[in-house]
Order: sequence, then C-alpha cells, then structure tokens
Amino acid sequence: AGFEMIGTAIYDPSSLNAMESCNHTCWVDCVEGYVHGITPRQRRNRNLYKLLSTRHLDGSNARHLKAELGEEKFTIKLVPKVLHCIK
Repeated sequence: AGFEMIGTAIYDPSSLNAMESCNHTCWVDCVEGYVHGITPRQRRNRNLYKLLSTRHLDGSNARHLKAELGEEKFTIKLVPKVLHCIK
C-alpha cells in the first residue's frame, strides 16, 4: 500500500488536473518505469503523453477532455494548448 501511495503521488492518471498536481520533481528509485536524469518539465510532459496515449488506445480521449475541460463552445480551442504541453 505504501508504494501504491508513492506511485499515485508521482503519477495519478485519474484526470488532467490530478496529473498536473503530481510531484514532477521527486525521483523515486523503486517505482517501475520511472526515468532518471530528466527535468521535472520533461517528466511532466512524459506523464501527460502517457496519460493521453493510454486514453487514445481506449478511444476515450474526447470523452475525458470534454469531462475535464467542459462542453462549452470554446472547449475545443483548449485541446491544442493541452497537446502543446506535451512537446
């Protein structure tokens, strides 16, 4: 349970907000798949890419983005900005 909590602190794929709130500066040696020697921004981008890629495989990106960004007319304009964060 302890390692699960640590894992969630550094990678929480439940939402974009949760992902953004994760600790991207922390380096944990015992967490599988954790990459060493990258900047916090690179780690954040990598985590966002992982989240969106997983959702893409499930075919659920559009549904999640609508739920997280809202269903207003201007929401679709936010998607490029969200994707730009990953570069």
